[in-house]
Amino acid sequence: MSTFIENNLSIALLVPVALALLGVFISGYLLVVLRRYRRDQRVIMGEGRERDLIAHANAVQARVDGLSGDITNLANDLDRAGKRLDDCFTFRSVLRYDAYNDLSGMQSTSVALLDARFSGIIISSIQSRDHARIYVKEVRDGDSKEKLSPEEIEVLKKAMGLKAHRLAGVSGGGADE
Repeated sequence: MSTFIENNLSIALLVPVALALLGVFISGYLLVVLRRYRRDQRVIMGEGRERDLIAHANAVQARVDGLSGDITNLANDLDRAGKRLDDCFTFRSVLRYDAYNDLSGMQSTSVALLDARFSGIIISSIQSRDHARIYVKEVRDGDSKEKLSPEEIEVLKKAMGLKAHRLAGVSGGGADE
C-alpha cells in the first residue's frame, strides 16, 4: 500500500488540498448566504433588537390580534351610529301653495320631515292677508292619525319619494284604526 501512495504522491497530496479548497469555497458561500439572511432579518425586525425571529413573529401576531379587536369595536360603533342616523330626519320635502286662492300668492307652505322609517312631522303654515295659522301633524310609518290636507298628502308623498298613484292609502285620519 505504501508503494501506491509513493508512486502517486502528487495525486495523494492533490486530493486533500482539493477537498480543503472545496471546504473553503463552501464556507465562503455559506457565509454570504448567512449575511443575506441576517440583512433580511434586520429589515424585518429593525436595528438594535436583540430577539429572535420567533419572538418577533409572536409580537407581530399580538399586534394583529389587537387590530382585530379594534376593528370589531369600530364595526360596533358604526352600527350604533347607523341606528342613531335612522332616527334622524332623512327625507324631507317642501311645498308652497296658495291656500285660499286669493291675491296674496303662494305664501302657504307645508314641510315634511321624516326619518328612515317614514316617521316624523308635517308642518303647515297657512297664510292669508288677514291671518296665519300653523299646524303640526305627526306621521308614523308613512301615515297620520290626523286628517291630512291634499297639500300635506302631496308633501308627504314627495318626502317618501312616492308617485301620486302609489300612495292612495295615505289620506290621514288613521284609516287603518
